[in-house]
Order: sequence, then structure tokens, then C-alpha cells
Amino acid sequence: MSRRALAELVGRSEEWLRLLEVEGRGAERLSNLSNLAHALGMSDASMLVGFDLRPLRTTGVPEHPAVAEVRLALSLAVLAPAADGPRCTVESLQERVQHAWTAWRVSRAQYMALGALLPDLLTDSIVLARSAPDNERRAAHKLLTHVYLLAQRFAFCVTAPALATRCTDRALLAADQADNPELLALAGWASAMTSLAAGEPGEASEIALCARERLPVATTPRSTALRGSLMLFAAIGAARARQPADAWRYWDEAATIAGRLPHGYQHPHTQFSNANVAVYGVVLDVETGNATVATDRAASLDPSEIPSTNRRAQHFIDVARSHHQAGDGARVLPALLASIAESRETILYSPDARDLVLAQVRACRTDPASQLSQLARLLDIA
Repeated sequence: MSRRALAELVGRSEEWLRLLEVEGRGAERLSNLSNLAHALGMSDASMLVGFDLRPLRTTGVPEHPAVAEVRLALSLAVLAPAADGPRCTVESLQERVQHAWTAWRVSRAQYMALGALLPDLLTDSIVLARSAPDNERRAAHKLLTHVYLLAQRFAFCVTAPALATRCTDRALLAADQADNPELLALAGWASAMTSLAAGEPGEASEIALCARERLPVATTPRSTALRGSLMLFAAIGAARARQPADAWRYWDEAATIAGRLPHGYQHPHTQFSNANVAVYGVVLDVETGNATVATDRAASLDPSEIPSTNRRAQHFIDVARSHHQAGDGARVLPALLASIAESRETILYSPDARDLVLAQVRACRTDPASQLSQLARLLDIA
């Protein structure tokens, strides 16, 4: 990685990084070392200085009130005594699962909506799969897989990594029982997402590429788009593993796949589309230290084409990251406020957004009534 790219990743100038390397200026601040270690893909900043340092980066993300209920439902639905029969049919559960996916895409309070639905969905889908007759077993396990995937998405987005891992493993097993290769690949996509959240980018790329091989030859827009979705996660994993050439090669393949889709098509669960590919291009530029290119690419996007409120909100957080890396602090706050306008919950549970707000607070004295101060209070940042 070049000095310029590393400097942009930590939101500093190339000269600042040169002075730190040559003269040690700024090395006395633990936050600087922590940011450099994170940008270099190191889990421990001690590797930079040669002696032990305490953990330097904490998310401060609060636990979502529904996490405990979802976690408990995963166990109780299996451990509870067998009921006389399921509380719902395959058809009625399918309608509820579809409603939950729709709420996830369009609600501006999607975490709260999904958190309220998941405990009962988990209980009913687990019971239904355990008691389904042979002729309904695959359909029941298909629905169970989708419920686990909903739970994984919820856990991932509220930064509950242990819960996300449990849900991911359950989804893979349920998809295997459903005997559906495309569904298994979708569960693999979720597994790659979970690995990215766990700070295992190489693992995420490997899982995404392996899941791609499980897909049958694409014959529908849905299976074609899923293949593209997997390539995007392979690209993000490669970028975070400091393999930019592979990252952009995977992204190029995803862009080619998106070009083969019918106009306006988006995958119902991964939201893969031409707009989605463009959004991930911004993320790749940020992850590889090309902050200026990222801001230019973001400026050419129409956010209204991003179908999910959560993904639009995350996009604006990525835009804020690009401004921060480029040293354009004045444009960070407007991007964060745009994120809140899409989904208040997304920024509340985003470690990246919290880091950006904290950096803004430390960089300037703010009026208690200012928008930055109000945002800091929302996130409980002193």
C-alpha cells in the first residue's frame, strides 16, 4: 500500500504520515496508532510499536432491546416440549416471512420492526420444520432458512456478532435440509457478510467464492443476481485484506453480471442491481484508500435508485467516510445527517458512524445546540 493510500484511509495527509514515520510525530497518541493499525488490517496496534497496548477501538454500540429475545427464541423453540402441532401452515408462514422482508426493505425503523417480528417467526418456523410431513419438509425448511436469514441480517445490522454467527450457521444447515442449491448459496452470502463483520475479510471472500460454485448455471434473473451479490462480497473481502487487484477484478465481474439483468431488476433479498454495484464501487474506493475517487463516484449516483432504506442510510455513512479520508471535514456531517434522514436506526448501530462523529467532536468546539452536538447526544457520545 502506498503512503498516500494509507494516509487517506486514516483521514490524514501524506506529509502527516511521513512525519510520523520519520520523526514519530503523532505516535504518542494512541488513537493515531489504533487508526493506522485498523487501516492496515491489524487486530492489535501493538504490532506497530513493539510493546503491549490495551484494546483501542470500541464501538460503543448499544444492545438493541430485541437482541435478547431473539437469542432466547433460538434456543427455547428447540428445547421446549413438542407441541401437539404447528401453530401455522406453510402458506400462512410464507405470507408472514414476505411481510418481514418487505418491512426490512422499506421501513425507516426496520430494526425495531424486525426485532418485534422475529421471536414469534423463529418459534413458529422451527416448530413447523420439526413437525412437517415428508411432503412439506423441504418447503418448511426453505421458510426456516429465510427466517434465520432475517435474524442474521438483523443481528449483523445492530452489531450483535455472536448472534449473527448463530443465525448464519442455522441458515446454512436449514438450507441444506431444504435441498435447494440457490438457497444454500444465499445462506453462503449471509455467511460472508457475517465474516466481514467479524473482521475476517479473507474468510469472507473464500466463502463467497465457494458459495458461487454451489450455484447452478444461471437461468433466471434471480440466480444471476445472486451470483453478482456473491462477487460483491468477495470484492469487499479482498479490499479489506489489502488485495485491491482482486477486489476490483471481482467488482468488474459483478458489474458485468448486473449489465445482463433486465432493466430495473433487483434481487429480492440481496438488492443486487446496477445501483447496488455502483454503491459498492464507492465502498471499494473507501476501503482501498481512494477517497477522492470515492467522493466523485458517490456524486454520480442517484441515491433514490437504492431500493432499501437501510442501504441508502449506509451509503451516506460510506460517503461520510470518504469525505473524512479525503480530509474534507466540512462535508462529513451533511452526509451523516442524510443517513439519519433515511434511517435513524442505521446510524445508531453503526460503529463507523460513531467513529466519524467522535472525530468531528474532537476536531472542533461545538455549540450545544448545533447539529453535531445533537447527533453526538443521539449516539451518547460525550
